[in-house]
Amino acid sequence: MEIFEKRDSLDLVLCRECGGRCCQGSPGIWVDPERFFALFFQGQRLTVEQLRGQLPALGLVLWGNSGVSMPAPRSLASGCAFLGIDGCQFTVAQRPCQCLALIPSRATLAQQQGCLCRLPEAYSRDAGRQRWQQYWQTV
Repeated sequence: MEIFEKRDSLDLVLCRECGGRCCQGSPGIWVDPERFFALFFQGQRLTVEQLRGQLPALGLVLWGNSGVSMPAPRSLASGCAFLGIDGCQFTVAQRPCQCLALIPSRATLAQQQGCLCRLPEAYSRDAGRQRWQQYWQTV
């Protein structure tokens, strides 16, 4: 997916200024199954049952609220389990697709709810659901 090669929208300085308020809301998902498996399983293709057994050791869960199982960081009352006092505990390369694709708006930084971000449609939960549904049908 193009966004991960260019990283046009990722603004680490603005994210640090914001303090991860989007991360405090909820974790992002990995929209691209191939990218997810390349990052965490050396490209090995796993079934949903196999993946379910492997995720707890990584601090991840299968998010299934859309009817299709998609990996995401665990969610705590404070938001994403990987949000630490120094920001995201994932390396930039490992972060969920949605997190990398967020386009922040500096103009909204001072608002109480924090910096508002736009998420391109290609990285929406619906787009992720479609991609994961296709993936699960091929394994």
